[in-house]
Amino acid sequence: MDTSALTIVEVVLVGLVLLAAAAVLSVYVRRRLISHDSDVVSCGFRPGRTGGWRPSLLRMSATSLQVFPLFGWSVRPSFSWTRRSVDLGVVTTLEDESMANAFDVQGRGRKVAATAAVESGDPMQFDLALGLLSYTALRYWVESAPPATTWHA
Repeated sequence: MDTSALTIVEVVLVGLVLLAAAAVLSVYVRRRLISHDSDVVSCGFRPGRTGGWRPSLLRMSATSLQVFPLFGWSVRPSFSWTRRSVDLGVVTTLEDESMANAFDVQGRGRKVAATAAVESGDPMQFDLALGLLSYTALRYWVESAPPATTWHA
């Protein structure tokens, strides 16, 4: 090979390495922006309890539960519910749902049937596929909400 071909190959390789580094950095920055002051866990999300599972990030902030797509550039949630409207229903183990099992890093996955009110006040049903530790964190987050007050200062 002549030196010009080597230079071109070197430039292409450096460009690919820089592109890969930029992709990793952008994923890291997006994750940090999403989780800036909240707990975030990876999960499988299925709106409406039918259809396919979506790989997602679940953020539990002080006042809301939010779902973000796992892959993408946006730092805006796909779905968001107030903390008081979230009701965790029946919990089952994941049975032969390969996409949902992909989110279960501990090998003892849970499928959680949940209902929450959207901004319009209408209830929305959805399923979450979570590992055991993530499910425990979500259950604790839901049950530890401060009591509602009916008075205003």
